[in-house]
Amino acid sequence: MSEKGIKRFDELNIARLSLISVQERIPPDYRDWSVELEDGDRRYKVTCQAMPEYGVPHGIDTDISAALVNLYIDQGAPADGSVTCTPYQLLQMAGLDTSGRYYAALDESLKRLLTTNYFIAEGWRDHPRKRWTNVNFRYIDRLEFSSGEAERLDATSILKITLPQEIARSVRSGYIKPLDLSFMQTLKRPPTRALYRLLDSQRRDPENPEQVAMSYQVGLMEWAEACKIVTDRPSMAQRTLDAAHEELLEKGFLKSVEYLGRGKKKMLHYTFGEAFIPPDPLLVQSLADIGITHTRALQLVREHGEANVEDTLIRYQTIVTGGYRPRSRPAFFVDLLKNPDKYQTPEEAVTAPEGAKKARRGRGRGESPSDDLEAPSRPLQEEEEPDADLALRALSREAQVEEVMRTLTFLLRNDLKLPELDTLRLALDEGLEDPLDVKAWVLRAVTSGQRTAMIRDLRARLSLVPAAK
Repeated sequence: MSEKGIKRFDELNIARLSLISVQERIPPDYRDWSVELEDGDRRYKVTCQAMPEYGVPHGIDTDISAALVNLYIDQGAPADGSVTCTPYQLLQMAGLDTSGRYYAALDESLKRLLTTNYFIAEGWRDHPRKRWTNVNFRYIDRLEFSSGEAERLDATSILKITLPQEIARSVRSGYIKPLDLSFMQTLKRPPTRALYRLLDSQRRDPENPEQVAMSYQVGLMEWAEACKIVTDRPSMAQRTLDAAHEELLEKGFLKSVEYLGRGKKKMLHYTFGEAFIPPDPLLVQSLADIGITHTRALQLVREHGEANVEDTLIRYQTIVTGGYRPRSRPAFFVDLLKNPDKYQTPEEAVTAPEGAKKARRGRGRGESPSDDLEAPSRPLQEEEEPDADLALRALSREAQVEEVMRTLTFLLRNDLKLPELDTLRLALDEGLEDPLDVKAWVLRAVTSGQRTAMIRDLRARLSLVPAAK
């Protein structure tokens, strides 16, 4: 299947080297590890040294690390490696709960990634120069954030995270692979997500990443070492991996897992599901927009083929745009997919699918599939696609602030310092400024070339905001 249109990525060195243990919990004294592994004729060594109070990276650190790379890419991959965001944005990108219980876990994860040192000998790919190099770095080179009580991270904080130059340069040079982050987020436990990320990278040739294998074989104990599983017993290594294997088999990423041989010479043979490489995430997102879950979308693609599902989606949009109101949108789509002759589209729409399909493939994630089809009458359009600001206005005050701060943080991250962004957040939280009015004002200024004057005026307005107690 084609990988075109995928908007989420993994830096290939990080994914292949498995810098984060697949274990959800680690022993209290697990503060360092060192592995020597083979890749064909090449041997390489990776060493990790962590602070005693945090232990080596593990658990949700794999979600946070993947999210940071994608936020960095989303923000234009600046040369200084910086990422500016709120904890809410980071948790949302990582697919973790944003209601509050994960803020303490995020705080600990960031500090663990900040204080852990990695040393890599002959294992880091300098892809533009086509050579293997030695590097040492921390996953987070610098961490700044505004805080509330007790200098801890909370929902109102503004984060500025600087990635190490080794990672930033590699991302900018294009040594990345597609990562189906939405699929990864459907996996229930951190060990499964970490193993998925590692397997999805190991199936690629590191010197020719576009080459993707459909099977992968590795020694069990070597694999346990690569996954940073703390054991020298094959039975324990197998038991630790089996739960993750079961979920990846159930989801279709793996077609089979076979153990060959006995004892410490036992081998693991993975066969990847034929439906993976995953379907176009834009297609999956479009199905989600009409109420079809990610798991169900994958199942439909596997059963009916990506092209058929894509064509049916266009027929669905044509029929609905024409005025038909199904009682259940997901059920209607599935019925249309399974019984295409049961429904008729207007004759003029029959010639549109190919052009509409090409247009949809070139569209960004946030645009609606119905934009490709003939525009309906104005009353219907207003019913189907209400004005974005009206929808935002209907949200709670807290949700408005989160959505507006997401936009403003991205737009103003190079203009305002962290304390200023924090004061802006306070002004919105306290009702001293209207979120939608500020957003509209900033957008008008940016698009009309008045950014400098707007920043000056905004700083003047923020100087009147009382400091947080």
